[in-house]
Amino acid sequence: MIKLLEDNSNRNIKNVYWLTLIFALSLIGIYYFQSNYIDFMTLFSNTFPIFIAGTAVVASLSALRNYWENIESRLSRIWLGFSLGMIFWFTGELSWALYTLIFDIKIPYPSVADVYRLIGYGFLFFAISTYIGLFRSVISKRLIATASVFILPTSTGIIPLLLLSISAKASAMNLTTLLVGLAYPLLDLSLLAQAMLGLLVFTRTGLKGRLGSVWLLINAGIIMNVFGDILFSYTNLQSTYFSGHPLELFFHMGYLFFILSFYAHMKKL
Repeated sequence: MIKLLEDNSNRNIKNVYWLTLIFALSLIGIYYFQSNYIDFMTLFSNTFPIFIAGTAVVASLSALRNYWENIESRLSRIWLGFSLGMIFWFTGELSWALYTLIFDIKIPYPSVADVYRLIGYGFLFFAISTYIGLFRSVISKRLIATASVFILPTSTGIIPLLLLSISAKASAMNLTTLLVGLAYPLLDLSLLAQAMLGLLVFTRTGLKGRLGSVWLLINAGIIMNVFGDILFSYTNLQSTYFSGHPLELFFHMGYLFFILSFYAHMKKL
């Protein structure tokens, strides 16, 4: 009976993966053919993030409800952190849409939308670091060094490029824009370093098992945001960003991976 339930659960997860793949390919198609519906694309670019971020909120709250015991429970606090992170990111997307569609500000950056999104990083960092803390006993110096090997090449490749772009425009930028432009990639990379360590904990230690794929999805979601934020900062500095820019796909895919990770975690644990 237990084996039958596990088989059904695995089958359901695979079906969700296939549906997500079809949805992701459809999104790519929408951006690829956008020259045929420019007006619609402007509306889509500014409203779709609300819906996909809202779905991420629903998925995280479902997991929170599933695992909630009390505020003293570390697992409860972990999923509260994930949920609050997604809620603040959703609020950031909603604020961006209000700026562009109601107040007719084409690119509201930096704005209060960035404040909400940056706060969200804090809750996500808390959730991931607390989760990893549950397995502190199996985290070795070697494991930390392995995680660093993955992160350092990314950091050394991305940060200098961004700094060069910022330095070229520094005289025309105010302090707030400069700080926000640096905050996103630094927070992304810090979050990725923690998530990569979590992935290694569940794939390279005695804890190998169901949660490895979940942490792979979490890492994929963060990596999508790394590339999305870097490209957004760069194109914004070069004044080449516009509503409907293909780089937005990185943010959409990031949310999709987070949604999948929350769903898979509930099914696998």
